[in-house]
Amino acid sequence: MPVTIGRRQLIAALGGAAAAWPLVARAQQAGLPVRQARVGVLTASPPTPGMLTAFREGMRQRGYIEGQNLSLDVRWPQGSFEQNPSVAADLARANVDVIVAWSTPAVIAASRATSAIPIVMVSVGDPIGSGFVTSLARPGGNITGLSATTQDLSAKIVGLLVELVPDLKRVGVVSNPYNPNVAFQLRETEGTVRKMALQSHIVEAHTAEEFDRAFARLSAASVNGVVLLASSEVIEHAQRIADLARAARLPTAFQRRENVEAGGLLSYGSDIKNQFRQASLYVDRLLKGAKAADLPVEQPTKYELVVNLNTAKALGIDVPLSLMIRADEMIE
Repeated sequence: MPVTIGRRQLIAALGGAAAAWPLVARAQQAGLPVRQARVGVLTASPPTPGMLTAFREGMRQRGYIEGQNLSLDVRWPQGSFEQNPSVAADLARANVDVIVAWSTPAVIAASRATSAIPIVMVSVGDPIGSGFVTSLARPGGNITGLSATTQDLSAKIVGLLVELVPDLKRVGVVSNPYNPNVAFQLRETEGTVRKMALQSHIVEAHTAEEFDRAFARLSAASVNGVVLLASSEVIEHAQRIADLARAARLPTAFQRRENVEAGGLLSYGSDIKNQFRQASLYVDRLLKGAKAADLPVEQPTKYELVVNLNTAKALGIDVPLSLMIRADEMIE
């Protein structure tokens, strides 16, 4: 079984925040010029402002101030990395010290672009199965960071959707064909659907127009609930997806709270903004000379259940008291 690395173990392994006395103050006190750390951020689709804000806050807590001793170079492809493969290579050639890569496609692209620059992954579902690390405790290469264990949550999310929609018979599943990690999630989701004696209807979507077509096909297939497998573009198009689902009167389930904040029905998963904040721990240690091969991969220790009561009301769904009690947050 994979080793689970908790937050306390991680902080102990990384040396804690006490060693991160602000670099600006230290350099200024010594009368030395401030060396600027160059951090590249590579994402499969545009990161939300909240994600980048969380990362900047984490870096600031460790003494790195953008414009003084920190520069960020944020890049993503137009479409997919398959369509625009040069994005990661261009970032690697930009002389960055560390690359922070959000989602499996971004880590794949970064790893193909460089084996020398350390890579901090954020929200990667299966880092061992994807070949990024040899083990969670000792990654062994130039990649470390934070896992999301997304495929393990698929069964839970289907169960929550059934709990909210008791007459659920046919489940729509939206999958991104460009994200290899989605294959793990899809397998788990389909297995759960079969075990619960439900039917599934699978569609693929990656762009805004593809989501339009996907929901049109789901409506035509008479599904009465939709699970959207975790992938960065599901957050990128969160508002469009919420609008499409409401128009089709379809309850939706996700892994990211951003989708519920946009109007989706429910989510169950880890806080991705917190993962970006935690990524600053890794970046700090790598900038100070630590090796990615020696820094253990962190797995989430807390998952949030978020329910949008406004959406439930609009869909005519009565949220059971048992679920309301378990919810970490209910949006009204």
